[in-house]
Amino acid sequence: MMNKMLSAILIMSLLASCSKDQQQINVAKETYALPIDTLFPEGIAYHEQTGNFYTGSVTSGDLLEVNVETGAARIFATGASQDRKAATGLKIDQMQRLWVCGGADNKIQILNLNGTLIKSWNTQALFGSGFINDCIYDNTHIYFTDSRVRKIYRTSVTESTPGNMEEWLTFTDAQIAYTATGTNANGIVATPDNKYLIIVVSSSGKLYRIEKTTKAISEITLNTPVTSGDGLYLEGNTLYVSRNATNLIFPVTLNTDYTQGTVGNGFGTNLLFNTTIAKAGNYFLVVNGQLNRRAGTTPPVLPFSVTRVPIP
Repeated sequence: MMNKMLSAILIMSLLASCSKDQQQINVAKETYALPIDTLFPEGIAYHEQTGNFYTGSVTSGDLLEVNVETGAARIFATGASQDRKAATGLKIDQMQRLWVCGGADNKIQILNLNGTLIKSWNTQALFGSGFINDCIYDNTHIYFTDSRVRKIYRTSVTESTPGNMEEWLTFTDAQIAYTATGTNANGIVATPDNKYLIIVVSSSGKLYRIEKTTKAISEITLNTPVTSGDGLYLEGNTLYVSRNATNLIFPVTLNTDYTQGTVGNGFGTNLLFNTTIAKAGNYFLVVNGQLNRRAGTTPPVLPFSVTRVPIP
């Protein structure tokens, strides 16, 4: 009898624990105001366990941590203290570490979630890179796009301190066309079957599928291009493309082998040159980068912000 009672108590405790772990964090704000009037944010990564998201500055490399329930924002790590002049794409891997793309600074860095730097790579010195834009990880590696040089880089995500960065893929203009000016390879995602990477080329609005085992590259046939494509998010066979110059997010319904896609209607309100996106509950957290206002006579709308967008 005592054993049965103990078993029942144990089961109830486990259920209560699971219920607490699965409790959805409230994405409470429609808009998250960001400090620093010269910020110009670009990347975003959301940490489901804590309800914090991270974004970074293309002008200083500073990283911010923001809570989705309270909106409280703080400087998480300064670029100056970690020899980082810019921060673009961000991801939190399965070992709870933050990866930071360095844009034109061509750094790749990995940080603990307490803000300390674990390791840094200078990809320009290593590979002659041009602009480290965005990244995505799978169960073994993390991959990085280069918007100016026809290469993809990667390193391991299975080690506590990752080892060498490698020049994983080089391709020709015939395989993936680049323009001499403007942004080329940008957002990147991995497919759920772990077979492919998908990248968007902002300048042409084309999507490409890269088979990871053979490194074969195929253009994904679209009914219309997704020009100004920036951050990507893939859920099942729906690829969401943040198209910065349109101030909208567009769903692309892909076929089962990711060779064809149908671009749907754009959605989102009050977006300002939206760059990257992260999923939090039933919403996207969308960075209002306003990168089109870095130069010229039109100043950015202050404060800089991240917008909560319901996913249709």
